[in-house]
Amino acid sequence: MIFYYLTVAVQIFCCYHAYKNRSEVYWYAIIFLLPVIGSLIYLVLNVLKKNDAKVITDEITTVINPTKKINDLINKVKFSDTFANRVALADAYFNKQEYQKALDNYETVLGGAHKDDAYVQEQLVITHYHLKNYNKVIEVARSLKPNSELRASKVHFFLGLSYKELGKLNNAEKQLRSLDVRYSHYPERLVLAQFLIDRKKPEAAKELIEELLTEYSHMSKPNVKLHRNTFAEVKRLHSTLV
Repeated sequence: MIFYYLTVAVQIFCCYHAYKNRSEVYWYAIIFLLPVIGSLIYLVLNVLKKNDAKVITDEITTVINPTKKINDLINKVKFSDTFANRVALADAYFNKQEYQKALDNYETVLGGAHKDDAYVQEQLVITHYHLKNYNKVIEVARSLKPNSELRASKVHFFLGLSYKELGKLNNAEKQLRSLDVRYSHYPERLVLAQFLIDRKKPEAAKELIEELLTEYSHMSKPNVKLHRNTFAEVKRLHSTLV
């Protein structure tokens, strides 16, 4: 009986990992049709080479009992309300898409020595966006120092999306265009291409899409696999502009 439940738990984990990492469809068939051997093959080829045993155990536990991780982190914060413990709790809420609780915990640590913490500030921007607090996204982003390391892709991206939601399209385009860097930011540049189409700028969109397709043709096989969904949409957009 214990072996049965362990087998099911490993299958659930493998399917979860396959879904999260956008693995090929045939892996699901292998995992289900060969419960033990298939799961072991998947673990060896797709998980063990990247993660240690503790990570695997933690992820299996999270799949089976997703609230356990948060409850454990809440207890950690109660025992020792440190910056690291509070941010870990906020991240757990964020990953569960409980954005208001995530925001409450991120804001708790914004004091003293950690008020300018780059990671927390970035998470604030993203969390406010998911909560549709678009003006707060702009407020947090504007409060950053011009030379801050936080002026990175995620901040520009969600700032641009927030401007778009507020109807400030020129500002939105400026932020999104800042991410148009060759051989990087593929999903963000796809969003920019769609944004340009929506703004009735088909020539600019076509130029960007063709640039992306050229980069795609020079990608390594691992990167092709990693970004296949993004470039499937790039190809679809290209077909509408030709």
